[in-house]
Amino acid sequence: MTPKEQRIVESDLNTLFSIKALQVPTTIEEWQKIDFFHPMIKTERGDLPLSAKGIAALRRTTRIIQAIPALKNLCSEREIATQVHTSYEGWLRQRLQPDAREFIDGVQETLLATVKDHVHLVILEGVELIGLEKIQLGSTTIVKADPAILAGVEFGGYLSADWIDKEFANKMWLLGTTNGSPEVSRLRFEHRTMLTVGVLVVCGSLLYKGAIWRSHVRALMTPEAQSAAVSVLRWEAGGTNPILSRASGNTVKLPFEVDSIRYLHENCFLDHLTTLIDREERSELQDAIVRALYWFADAHGDQNITMRFIKLWSCAECFFAISDTDVTEANTRGMATILTFAGYKVWERSEYPQMKRRLKRLYDLRSRAVHRAEFGAVQTEDLEDFSQWIAWLIVSMAALNQRGYQTLAAVKEQAVRLDGIVNRAYST
Repeated sequence: MTPKEQRIVESDLNTLFSIKALQVPTTIEEWQKIDFFHPMIKTERGDLPLSAKGIAALRRTTRIIQAIPALKNLCSEREIATQVHTSYEGWLRQRLQPDAREFIDGVQETLLATVKDHVHLVILEGVELIGLEKIQLGSTTIVKADPAILAGVEFGGYLSADWIDKEFANKMWLLGTTNGSPEVSRLRFEHRTMLTVGVLVVCGSLLYKGAIWRSHVRALMTPEAQSAAVSVLRWEAGGTNPILSRASGNTVKLPFEVDSIRYLHENCFLDHLTTLIDREERSELQDAIVRALYWFADAHGDQNITMRFIKLWSCAECFFAISDTDVTEANTRGMATILTFAGYKVWERSEYPQMKRRLKRLYDLRSRAVHRAEFGAVQTEDLEDFSQWIAWLIVSMAALNQRGYQTLAAVKEQAVRLDGIVNRAYST
């Protein structure tokens, strides 16, 4: 960490441990104004919402700690953010304000204590061993269900050996050991398992014509179709601290209330969007809106962050990639002008140059993923921001359609005009 970053954390801690960091709603009306996803802090007075200054300070501190080399490759961004939040609450409960070094060292020490070797066991489908008990593929083992493998695991409490045997019995097992925090260890295991499955299906294709579509090899690590539950057993090397992770397809539910539905109808052209879906004949712009809705849904259902990102860019390309020339400029210019000038003011005009540059950086990530097969560069923050921008882009296009726009060329004409106005304003 640089001296400048340490000074920033010190300044942000001064904000976080002051009355400026929290809101204290006193009436039902004030609480109702707090967004469902608003960051909250547990205090002696109960859960209180962070103020805008508190949110900004906590995010800056979190980003700086996430960039610490000792943590970056061993713990996930989410784990680091969670621990920063937890540590902040802990210091508040003690009524103590740490300096930057104390706070950072405390977060780092807690997180590094979770970094261990973990053994993972999942069920593998689509593979049959004939005359073999196991296959060793590097550090990954594929083996017929064998209770002896679990003999050294210290089961106890609700996680009984009998329950585990029932969950994993008579299946093909895939085992591997990875190092890291619980989440990073899991992600590394998932990545390695994906490559292992790749090896298996390549081998199958070499041996059997049509194996690429006749077989279906999969390691059950994530819920199928967002519904079926899966189990992953993990324990520390040596057999201690076994943990069973059970994941179902149900994630956090989006809360839709009377007021939110009314807002969507009155301000976001909900009726128009649903009408377009049922139309058999559509204008060019209307067809682009429907295609963008399709790709947004597909991106939402995809579990791979890079593919989600690529599919979200497909939503933008529905509107702006109407020729094969200067595609990057067309997409970034189109999005920037729509998000700034279409009426919702997603961005302020003063942000236009900066945000357009960010869009170009994000489109470069998309191009590298598509054309160079790169992955892992898209950050959660990028995906969160970009998905919301795309949602506003689709709504804005519905608004333009309601105002009479029917062709993509007409949209492009306005985007070029508005982009030129802004560029001239900032060049003088």
